[in-house]
Amino acid sequence: MNGHPSAGTVSPLVIDNPGSEFGALYRTTAPFQITYEYCSGVSEEDYINSVSLSMENASLCRETYVGHNRQYHAKAPHFHDYFEIMLVLRGSVVQRIENREYLYPAGGCCLLNRNLRHYENFQSEAELLFVGLSAEYVRKILAYFRGNVFPEEKRFLDSEVCRLITADLSESDGGVKQEYLDFIPTVQMQEKTGRQVRRIASELILTLLLPDFGAALRIDSLICSLLGGLSDPANYHHTRVTLDAVGESLIFSRISRLIEEQNGRISRAELERRLNYSGHHINYIVGKYSGMCLYDYCMGFCMKKAARDLKNTTASVSEIASGLGFSNRTHFYSLFKKAYGLTPRQYRAAHAGAAQTQTSGNA
Repeated sequence: MNGHPSAGTVSPLVIDNPGSEFGALYRTTAPFQITYEYCSGVSEEDYINSVSLSMENASLCRETYVGHNRQYHAKAPHFHDYFEIMLVLRGSVVQRIENREYLYPAGGCCLLNRNLRHYENFQSEAELLFVGLSAEYVRKILAYFRGNVFPEEKRFLDSEVCRLITADLSESDGGVKQEYLDFIPTVQMQEKTGRQVRRIASELILTLLLPDFGAALRIDSLICSLLGGLSDPANYHHTRVTLDAVGESLIFSRISRLIEEQNGRISRAELERRLNYSGHHINYIVGKYSGMCLYDYCMGFCMKKAARDLKNTTASVSEIASGLGFSNRTHFYSLFKKAYGLTPRQYRAAHAGAAQTQTSGNA
């Protein structure tokens, strides 16, 4: 956390080698700690407030945006002896990870392992929540899930979130890999997921500020709810990024996941809004990695969905076209034939025959 603690407060973080040109090490003195940051804007008059809370300590820091921005360009990134989840509650932030910059819009999230140096920079009025979890605390959480009988809880052990954490904790693997997990909320669940995250954030902060009997158990439950929500593929698309991954490939992965989720029927304007990149840059990334323009790339996903529906449902061609947002059936026929070399009716007939042949062979 940056800035200067207010008088009478104690930070739950200990910073080793703060002037290091390579990167300071942030160590937590608590099993978990929550940091809420609010940036009022990016002018000379604007400021950044940071409140950091743990079970025993609390600190409040305040600095100017200009001072924070100056540090962003001058300071070496820092790293942790704990896992850190960063959630963008509002606005956007640039996360500099090992000297590469990644833009995170509202709803975006990342989970950093303990081997990555990083630093955040605000680009607008924004709210961030950081959840720091010590290795010992994470092991306790994992032991709880392994010992539980509910399938919904055991499912967490097969998630990308658990795999990244487990790899980092492993002596044979975690000591060498530098990686993190990138989250982008699904289109269908964005509003619901955002409400859930804000509710959990509010309850965590309130519980740490005003603890009562059972507060520790309530915090355990809230952190489990947060981990469960983050690991659910219905809520987020997950991309595991290693240090040697190219930044543009991560953007392409985000674009592709959103397009696939919407079966290719997502506008450039919606992608701009969701990803906080210009349409020109989105077109450039798609062209670089797919060799197609954005429209053709989207239509590839759309036609794949149409082909699946023709094979697996009894819906009419008109119903399938309408369900995919086509008001002009001729246009739909033309795109489908271009993609598969057959009209939709011919494609359905051909695959119906293949299915019957396979059924007869298995009889």
